[in-house]
Amino acid sequence: MTAKQLLQQRLTNQQLATPAFKNAPDLVHWCGAVQAQDYEMSKWAVGMRLPAANHREIEQCIADGKLVRTHILRPTWHLVHPSDVRWMLELSSPYIKQSMGTYNRKLELDDKIYRKSNKVFEKALKDGKQLTRTELTAELQKAKIATDDLRMNFLLIQAEQDMIICNGGKRDKQITYALFEERVAPAPGKNRQEALATLALRYFNSHGPATLKDFTGWSGLPVTAAREGLQLVQDQLHTAPFGELTCYGPAQATEATSTGNDVLLIPNYDEYLVAYKDREVIHSGDSASSLNRDGNPLFSNIILVKGQIAGTWKRTFKKKEVLIDLYPITPFNKSTQGKLDKEIARFKQFYN
Repeated sequence: MTAKQLLQQRLTNQQLATPAFKNAPDLVHWCGAVQAQDYEMSKWAVGMRLPAANHREIEQCIADGKLVRTHILRPTWHLVHPSDVRWMLELSSPYIKQSMGTYNRKLELDDKIYRKSNKVFEKALKDGKQLTRTELTAELQKAKIATDDLRMNFLLIQAEQDMIICNGGKRDKQITYALFEERVAPAPGKNRQEALATLALRYFNSHGPATLKDFTGWSGLPVTAAREGLQLVQDQLHTAPFGELTCYGPAQATEATSTGNDVLLIPNYDEYLVAYKDREVIHSGDSASSLNRDGNPLFSNIILVKGQIAGTWKRTFKKKEVLIDLYPITPFNKSTQGKLDKEIARFKQFYN
């Protein structure tokens, strides 16, 4: 498998080249989870993978609970389909809680405090109430629970792992929290092997071709658990060498054919960037030196040309318009610039 073939297959499987889904919940279900650390840009991460969408539609899906935003997997913020969030949390939470141990000791947080804070959240949010972080902080302080330093972060993350809270809708441009049980309908559970197999198959189908190392990094699972998941579904995947690496993808491998949609405005923390540990294949020439934070593309909005990094971009929301600033690594030719202009127009239309 050549680099060109690998990139084209990833673009297709990630729904960036030829979108196959019509709505946000179905798309997120296909992806398994979509990182949503930057709330506003995560809406574009979903919307750009649909043939026609606008930011209000994605926002409404979150407000209605058709998409659940919570800390899951590594952990960081993700958008997850409501039918998936329970079994994913049951699989990943033990590892997440274990990783929190050092901070718990440093911040003097223990099971007793977490039980108490969870009860405060349940009481404050019952009957459909949705409160902001600031409002929840005030409720904890009334209950004599300290929220200084990083404690509030961990009190919220623990409650998310315990399936007590998740994000609600936005109020006055502020993100709120709501009770998990009031927003997420019951769904059939999965035992550990079923969960590992489902997560592995979902990842390699939607993000492949990818390696075991990639899956381990994306899932946040220990390598032994990630390997077990891959082994459970390996006979349902296509295996192909890429240099010295072994990559796995959908059983019906996509052909590396050209597409008209090969110039893209990728948001920061996009799945195309965060889902792989080895990112050399997406760098074009000296692109790494053109990015901030030591060449790491995760923190930048990326201009993607034929699957490779060709520059960065920034957006500014004005009252009546959206401004886009472009920072190409090298000047674009007329054809690429024309496609980029169309992509900019698509982004502006999404936020119109």
